[in-house]
Amino acid sequence: MYLTVGEISKALEISTEMIRFYVKEGIITPKKNEENNYWEYSSDDLMRLTDVLFYRDLDLSLKDIKTIMSGLELEKIGNVIQARRAELINDIQKKVKSLSMLQEWDEDYHKEINLVGKFKLGNMPAELRKEDYYDEIDHIAKYMQGSLKLDREDWMYVSLSFFYNIYEKDFKLKKYLSVNKTLKTQITNGSSDVIEEKAERCIYTEVHYSENISDMINPLIEYAEEKGYELTGEIYGRENTNYFKNGKRLALYKIYAIIK
Repeated sequence: MYLTVGEISKALEISTEMIRFYVKEGIITPKKNEENNYWEYSSDDLMRLTDVLFYRDLDLSLKDIKTIMSGLELEKIGNVIQARRAELINDIQKKVKSLSMLQEWDEDYHKEINLVGKFKLGNMPAELRKEDYYDEIDHIAKYMQGSLKLDREDWMYVSLSFFYNIYEKDFKLKKYLSVNKTLKTQITNGSSDVIEEKAERCIYTEVHYSENISDMINPLIEYAEEKGYELTGEIYGRENTNYFKNGKRLALYKIYAIIK
């Protein structure tokens, strides 16, 4: 007894297009009825399709399925199982890591958004940076040469930071790259010009980066004066979540004003 493609489709609850695909791949071989020009599928074809569905549920690739069904020795099927299992474990580990990073970013993002226009007291966490500053006529990668040795994952935690002293006459931000010292990844200091930057008592807030320095730091200074906090004059800015507008890369910045 033979079944039509429609009957096979109904029996296995798969599309006729999928069945024809496996015919094209040579996994099943229906016979053509010369009297009515219909392709007819045998019981063996049906059972082969159930094998294919089983393998697909295990997320085996078409290549692995064809390898098995083309006559792979029984003793070697275990190798296919173990190889695919190892791939899936690796994929799962990557997904778990990505999920953890997304969770961390989600928490930080909402903290940053909620801090815009508000002020808090606390410490400035330790970060590593070069002792000198970044000259914008040079490339950032050149600026990093010979100092912090960063791998691909470290770069995701690099901040384009800045320093400003309200009592100095230089009305220009001193920019540099800094890296969170609490990173789990190993950061190697390749040079003695790498320093640790932190402070115990600060007022901090979250602002949108602006080329106008006053727009970023004046609200912080005014808050300190209002509350009676005496500042050292040192103000630090660290890049947080980036966003893009009209093709331009923008960012929220956490601004720290150090208290005497």
